[in-house]
Amino acid sequence: MAEAKIVAVIGAGPVGLAAAAHVMERGLRPIVLEAGDSAGHSVRQWGHVQLFSPWEYNIDRAAARLLAPTGWNSPEPGLYPTGAELVERYLEPLATKTALATHIHTSSRVTDISRVGFDKLKTRGREAAPFEIRYQNGQGPRMVRADAVIDASGTWHSPNPAGANGLRAVGETEAAGDCLRHAGRAGRQPGALCRQDGRGPGSGTFGHRHADRSRETCGTGAEHQTDLAAARQRSSKSLWRRRQ
Repeated sequence: MAEAKIVAVIGAGPVGLAAAAHVMERGLRPIVLEAGDSAGHSVRQWGHVQLFSPWEYNIDRAAARLLAPTGWNSPEPGLYPTGAELVERYLEPLATKTALATHIHTSSRVTDISRVGFDKLKTRGREAAPFEIRYQNGQGPRMVRADAVIDASGTWHSPNPAGANGLRAVGETEAAGDCLRHAGRAGRQPGALCRQDGRGPGSGTFGHRHADRSRETCGTGAEHQTDLAAARQRSSKSLWRRRQ
């Protein structure tokens, strides 16, 4: 019997775990590489934010089929979970109590991906060559080979640059430490902002520090407009920047 093909999945968030569940259902072997120390690491950073879609649109069917034998109780489909509830009631059980558990490698940050035997100057036959994935797990560099790769790493730790042409705006790198992340990119909670540590302007000293400061919102989505409206209610000075 032929050995099952290997599919490397980068990221153990909602999309990565769902992809791994589908890989398993097709008789393939997933290898999930998660940079964080636990599944759903990025989601945990905005745990206080409520999602803009209810449970029925956030639970993958293949994942639900993996969870069913564990005695898992599916949440009420019409309710809107927070990020923390998504982790606690869905991602954590999926990552630890199902057959996926042995395929997930946490604290494993992917650094390089290439095709075995091919450099940038070779083309012929590239599509048939296996992938080589290199990653760091705190114990030195590691390498794994796979027949396919699914990038589900998301954008939380690599947001779209504010500048034009996909490049960072002048001064963006220097100001990164004091930048706010709009939770709307993940959860679309109107007016909800948070730092990398997940603390929003209404929580503790963070809210006090930034309540009266000028702010810049970059983007044209509904979440940016609602954030500007919330800023006006707080009498904060705002600049709305849009990419052309």
